[in-house]
Amino acid sequence: MSEIGKKIWIFPDAYLPAVGNPYKTSSSGDQYSHESLCIVNYSLTNANLVVDFLYEDEKPIENYKTIIEAKKSLHLRLDNIKIKGMNLPREKPYSIVLKSDIKIVAQLSRLDTTSQYNSFMTAMGWGTDV
Repeated sequence: MSEIGKKIWIFPDAYLPAVGNPYKTSSSGDQYSHESLCIVNYSLTNANLVVDFLYEDEKPIENYKTIIEAKKSLHLRLDNIKIKGMNLPREKPYSIVLKSDIKIVAQLSRLDTTSQYNSFMTAMGWGTDV
């Protein structure tokens, strides 16, 4: 049962919205626009992850590394990560390639608080082992 998922996940439609207006949540205060890679590792071993971000008109931002522990869930907030001391740019379309050394399951979620009507989107990626 620990062989659930795929080793490579692709998310072609990513977009980190502008910060927007605060969206109040009951347990963690104000939330603003963000995207998260939501990942499940059902294995008995830790998963070593490498994430690449591909843009239409710029060089890719590559090799963001993190670990998800065995039998854990990870919600990786993409507005909070730093690669070479820099955050990912907002308001710029990009795609995500997520690679793992073991099988995992991943999806992408986006909260957009840039208008008076907040929106939430989530989508499963395309997965492969090759």
